[in-house]
This record gives sequence, C-alpha cells and structure tokens, in this order.
Amino acid sequence: MSYILLRAFVKKFDSYRAIEQKTIVEVIDDIKKYFETNQASHGLRIKKLFGKIYEARINIHLRIAFFRNKDVVKFFCLGNHSDIQRCLKSFRKLLK
Repeated sequence: MSYILLRAFVKKFDSYRAIEQKTIVEVIDDIKKYFETNQASHGLRIKKLFGKIYEARINIHLRIAFFRNKDVVKFFCLGNHSDIQRCLKSFRKLLK
C-alpha cells in the first residue's frame, strides 16, 4: 500500500506547532498500521464519510480526511471539524 500526502495537507501540517505535528505523524502511522493489519489501535477513530472518503480523529479538535482507492491512500485535508467540512464541500464539487 502506498501513502501520499497532498500539497494542501502538507501546507496545513506545516502551520501547526511541533508538538501537534508529532501527534499528527503518530496518527498517520496508526492509520498505516490499520490498513496493513486491519486492526485499529486503541483510540483511533476512523469513519467512512462517503464513497471512498474517510476521516480519522486526532483529538477532540483535529481531524484528518483521506481518500482510499485500492492500494493508494491520499491524505488531503487536515484541520478542525469546520475545516474538514469546507474541504469536503470543495472536494464534492470537484467530483461532480
């Protein structure tokens, strides 16, 4: 399985402090383990939003949105609940 961080995701990631970045990287690693072993670590909350779009909760404030297509996972959005909703709204427009 391959994992890709899209430019918008990296840009948002760079805007966070080092401690938050560390937590985000840990969650990305947990997501990778989930797809490799099909078992989620304790506390990893992944839910399917629609189609092949998923969301993982980092903490009460931060979330990651990603797209899975066969053996490729693309992380495309990072932020709070409102950020994810705006991102998904734009993404849905692109799919139409």
